[in-house]
Amino acid sequence: MKLQLNGSLVDLSESASAGAFTISALLALHKIRPETVVVEHNRIVPPKSSYDSIKLRDGDQIEIVKFMGGG
Repeated sequence: MKLQLNGSLVDLSESASAGAFTISALLALHKIRPETVVVEHNRIVPPKSSYDSIKLRDGDQIEIVKFMGGG
């Protein structure tokens, strides 16, 4: 399975198991805590509560945004 992840093509063929790869699995693969980011899936920002149920498909576009504070 290939995705556009933050503008770059990423091949998850070895990581995705039987087409059941979710947003939560993608975040876990990259060691990203869901509470620290906002994910855009195909130009829609789904609620964090749906990350476990949204199955990613070949060609999906994912943007992961991490907010940083500072002064």
